Amino acid sequence: MTIKHIGSQSLKQLDLQNKSDFFSNLNETKSDKESSFMDLLKNGLQEVNDASKDADKKSMDLASGKSSNIHETMLAVTKAELGFNMMVQMRNKAIESYQEVMRMQV
Repeated sequence: MTIKHIGSQSLKQLDLQNKSDFFSNLNETKSDKESSFMDLLKNGLQEVNDASKDADKKSMDLASGKSSNIHETMLAVTKAELGFNMMVQMRNKAIESYQEVMRMQV
């Protein structure tokens, strides 16, 4: 097996190709669907709410005997908990940012 030397010209071409791929993907993503920050927040809150509802349902099913899969129930509860914690941290960061802007002198 022989190993070929990669010249600096090949690395430059590879780097330029990666950059052009990155920027073309970035433009495609933006043109596919432009969503506002409010839409992203609404979707995130909806996902957290859905995860919480799913965890509640699975917990009730486990408690009532409809389901005996404790592993799946614990995964759903942990997913809901992590989502809620992330949402709380995002709220905290938003409040901190608002307070920082209010402290700025004009």
